[in-house]
Amino acid sequence: MSAETTPMAATGNRSAVTSNDQDPQLIPTLHSVDVSPFLDLMLGIARERTIEGILRVTKRTYRGRHVIFGGLWIVASLRITGTSDHSAPGADRKLRLMAFSGAGKPRPAMWRHQEGTYDLVPFSNPLLGPCTNGEPTYAASGEQWNRPDWAVEHGYHAYSAFPIMHKDELLGVMAVFYDRPMINELADMLLMHRKMHKIYADSLAAALANAAAFDEIQTLRRELELENEHLRRAVRTAHADDHIVGNAPALHKVMEQVEVVAPTDATVLILGESGTGKELLAEAIHKRSHRRLGPLVRVNCSAVPHELFESEFFGHIKGSFTGAVRDRTGRFLMADGGTLFLDEVGEIPLELQGKLLRVLQEGTFEPIGDDRPRKVDVRIIAATNRDLAADVEAGLFRQDLYFRLSVFPIHNPPLRERLDDIPMLAHHFISNAARRLGVTEPKLHYRHIQQLQSYDWPGNVRELQNEIERAVIMSHNGGLDFNRLGAHRIGTPSPAGTATPPVVPSSTHVGPLYTEAQMEDLHRENTFRALESCNWRVQGEGGAAELLGIKPTTLQSRIKKYGLKKPVA
Repeated sequence: MSAETTPMAATGNRSAVTSNDQDPQLIPTLHSVDVSPFLDLMLGIARERTIEGILRVTKRTYRGRHVIFGGLWIVASLRITGTSDHSAPGADRKLRLMAFSGAGKPRPAMWRHQEGTYDLVPFSNPLLGPCTNGEPTYAASGEQWNRPDWAVEHGYHAYSAFPIMHKDELLGVMAVFYDRPMINELADMLLMHRKMHKIYADSLAAALANAAAFDEIQTLRRELELENEHLRRAVRTAHADDHIVGNAPALHKVMEQVEVVAPTDATVLILGESGTGKELLAEAIHKRSHRRLGPLVRVNCSAVPHELFESEFFGHIKGSFTGAVRDRTGRFLMADGGTLFLDEVGEIPLELQGKLLRVLQEGTFEPIGDDRPRKVDVRIIAATNRDLAADVEAGLFRQDLYFRLSVFPIHNPPLRERLDDIPMLAHHFISNAARRLGVTEPKLHYRHIQQLQSYDWPGNVRELQNEIERAVIMSHNGGLDFNRLGAHRIGTPSPAGTATPPVVPSSTHVGPLYTEAQMEDLHRENTFRALESCNWRVQGEGGAAELLGIKPTTLQSRIKKYGLKKPVA
């Protein structure tokens, strides 16, 4: 306690105080001293909701006249201390030092008992052991205490120890040590300390139990949120158009590789151009694996701001940085027991690649602001449209991470290498688009297939799906029109046909003229093309806003105006 709570008028010589000394006339009343610091401590622990906060407040308790040292030992258990290493069934139970303060030397790490230091104290130790039965222990002088060598050497003459009990369960022991015998004229002070420390110990027991319960509730809440997120993703996955369509030899080779690697836990690296359906391959691998009942968590690495990568992957705890107003579960923990799909893995910042490598190698990580390691069981499937080997040579990607990710590489062919699949894909997309838009399914004729197969499809399957949906929307009379294939490729004629010609100007003008509708169409196509080329990254270096030379806010307004959305491959 603070010095203000302890001074008492001497009442004459007193005999040594023992644990059986219950004469009420020897116990001073709380009204005889200033108890406001004591009440502040009580209110302090009552306000705390975490074990760490309670221990921080408890360090202020061990102050006062002749108090040389005070400490709080907690029963080693997963509930309070976060470890049960020293309370396993059949092993000697121990008390772990969790908080201490005072001017006394040496510290408990240097105190010795028969089994080690006082950082860990067995229940059988004569100093704190009696409290493990729920009874306080007092020694007012060295005559009552068979002092160990460290107590004699450094002037520890008396002590008081109190059990921290909650509903007949021992949570810990609180002990206070004095620099002189607390007898005769100091007996009243010891009695006051005993009374106030006993009250504090009871309050501390309730505070620790409540904090442990609150922490358990928070853990259960996070687990429930995680489970709900898994369920929501499962529902979205179940309703997604995730069929892999095609019979081309190139696709057959890919699916054979999928069948071989899916039952294993090997890390897979899917290579291929943008729009080839790398995410569908990742989903096919997951569904064919023994993890299919677990979650499939997707991360588009190109869409995550660089400063938020670590939080996105590993999560954070409340207050760990500015803006962290609540705990966040990272994608690795969300994918525990399942598969984590890292799309555009080449976009991961170089400074974070080492932490990612550690998780892949050891299966452990720490959320931001938390020093407790978390262990996860996650299979990694990565995908990229970049040449990672070239990035390694250029120093943009870690070589060790590249080798770790490319255990089993799969090359997903572009659409121009599987033109025989275009009729099947076109029928599939037409049927889906008509059903989703609520229109009559238009007929696909041979001339349409010829048009589609004569185009080079730089955007691959994703571009084919977009063109099909656009044609279905415009099929007012039940017919399809693919004459504007590639019209978004400004300045490049379409191999499949001729784009709608511009208005021919009179001889007094130079160059072509466009109607407002045509300009709007060009604007929309140009914006869409810029987003596609940047994999729908709006801002930042290499983003679509930089490519178009406009502000990110302006680009966001155009995206909203034109109703542009990233297509699902």
